[in-house]
Amino acid sequence: MSQQEVQEISPGTVLEFFEAKEIICGVCLASKNERLNVLTQQNREINLAASRFIHSGSQLLSMQLTRDEMVQRLNSIAAQRKALMETVIVEELWSLIEGEEEGFTARECAEFVFAEVITDHHVAAMQRVLLQERLFFHFKDGKFFANSQEKIDQRRLEIEKEREKEVQIDEGSAWLKAIWHRKSCSAPSGLEEKLIEDLKSFCLHGQESPVFPFVKELLKKADIPQQTQSAFRLLVRLGIWHENENLYLHEQSIPVDFPERVTILADRLAASNVISSSDKSGRKDLRELPTITIDSAQSRDFDDALSLRTLENGLHEVGVHIADVAEFVAPGDDLDSEAEARVSSIYLPDGRITMIPPSLSEGLFSLHAGEDRLALSFIMHLDDDGVIHHQEICPSVVNVHRQMTYHEVNERCQEDQALRILHALAENLRAQRLARGAVILPLPEIQVYVNAAGMIQVSRYEKETPSQIMVSEWMIAANGLAASYLAQHQIPAIFRGQAECKPETDFTQSEHELFRIYRQRRLFARAELETSPQPHCSLGMPEYTTITSPIRRYADLVVQRQLKHALTTGSALYGEDALRQLIIRLGVTQAKIFLVQRKWTRYWLLKYLEQEDMQTLNALVLTTNGRFAHLLIADYLMEANAPLSEKNQVRRGEMVKVKIDRLNPREDLLRVQLPEFAKPA
Repeated sequence: MSQQEVQEISPGTVLEFFEAKEIICGVCLASKNERLNVLTQQNREINLAASRFIHSGSQLLSMQLTRDEMVQRLNSIAAQRKALMETVIVEELWSLIEGEEEGFTARECAEFVFAEVITDHHVAAMQRVLLQERLFFHFKDGKFFANSQEKIDQRRLEIEKEREKEVQIDEGSAWLKAIWHRKSCSAPSGLEEKLIEDLKSFCLHGQESPVFPFVKELLKKADIPQQTQSAFRLLVRLGIWHENENLYLHEQSIPVDFPERVTILADRLAASNVISSSDKSGRKDLRELPTITIDSAQSRDFDDALSLRTLENGLHEVGVHIADVAEFVAPGDDLDSEAEARVSSIYLPDGRITMIPPSLSEGLFSLHAGEDRLALSFIMHLDDDGVIHHQEICPSVVNVHRQMTYHEVNERCQEDQALRILHALAENLRAQRLARGAVILPLPEIQVYVNAAGMIQVSRYEKETPSQIMVSEWMIAANGLAASYLAQHQIPAIFRGQAECKPETDFTQSEHELFRIYRQRRLFARAELETSPQPHCSLGMPEYTTITSPIRRYADLVVQRQLKHALTTGSALYGEDALRQLIIRLGVTQAKIFLVQRKWTRYWLLKYLEQEDMQTLNALVLTTNGRFAHLLIADYLMEANAPLSEKNQVRRGEMVKVKIDRLNPREDLLRVQLPEFAKPA
């Protein structure tokens, strides 16, 4: 209502307004500043804005009536109007004015319907009917318009959906309320699957979920906190998810299980005698070479191995042997399509998600000791200084003699002649890279392992051990050899390049080497994938690719195919445009994988702090901004912020003790506090 209309409403005027979706009668007692003091038919005196009123009559109630008499009269009026409403057949009214472009007031509509003299009661009853009517009419600018038949059909569908939603809310909320309170209750018939999927979507995507309003209403009616964690708790109690469910995998839509058709194909290939029956005439027989694999103790898929023998001319022959996955997985087949979609194997604290089904990745493709395997071998002849005098790449057959762990190699490196030579030559290769400008900033590796009982083990491995240097340098050498061959023959591939490494310009002094390494690494340009060779700054390589993990990385499998095809035909299997499109697709999925690995490892590290009841942590101050100190939790390589005050000022580069203030792994929350007058740890 306008201000003028409000001013025209006198005390005693009977009004109608909506309250909780119901039309209520009231009488005006007084008006002031576009607000009315109203006595309702429920005997409540309220103050309402003019915009709330939908009808005012011309007949006045006597202000001489007592309050009880007024309430009695209001209820009598409401009953009379309700009785008139029941005589209105909306569809008949619609048939009279359907097709009219102009709308009709409530009084005009009442004149179509009622034969007697039209009163306030008829108009109010008509307005009540049409405002509550949802099918044949719509209200706009004070008038009612007849809907078209098409609109009516559409509204029928909408109303049916709304009714279905109301049923889902009623039945679903009752079920969830019982689940929340751990009471037995049968799921609503035909709704269980939908409600579970809706809870998942709400939990994973929050306000971005298309079912966010529905689930919020569902939880509200069930008297359950309307939070994503509530949905998670319900799904755990339903047995759909477990307490340590990896929600990041669900968020990023990363599959764990393989499609049945891929599993069947893999099992069939794994069960075949394909290696013994394959044609080895085009391969070098290297089965007599003393070949070893070096991997972590938990590894089950071995895609690279090393061999060493001393030649008569005094040179050392080093072989880097890579599982020949390309021999078995053809471009475009079901195994290949699935591997491309997955991009790489994912290694998580509580399990692995392999790129290729385990029957192959841990079986036929894996370089197991004592078993003949097809490989792509990179053979290098080097002198004692690590200078390469001859190199070749060839398809081969190998048979691994020893399967060793990093720990075993470290322990036996000095006493085992082959290991000692491989390590010494690797150190020489590293020195050559450093001379070419390589920058080596090794961060320790934090390995988190969760056993079947949920117990968490955290280990810290330094990258500069003999075994780590040995493996990394020989893999870099093989990858560099592959890149060099492809570049020289102008074959496009998935090359890895890195722009110039920026030098440190902030020379903050710190006694902790970790501070320098961490800051310097942040100045490095990101490595990029290109179809043509580019220098790789931090590795000190003029051109670089990766080919040494075809079981675990799809890009390596593609490069292996490209290289094998080039060796055989001198031409490319993949064109540059196809590779460029592939790089884009791989990049999107790889970003999701990195996020999942980083977030899920952090989750279990936070759980470990919780499990061990940690109270304080060593923290390296990376930066400060006046309000917060940005910290690196040194023992676990996790970052956190801590508020600063006059009583706890800290300097960049110093190590301090921080107190855990709040810890919640599920919410990825680590809140720490600096002690007052923080001193170096």
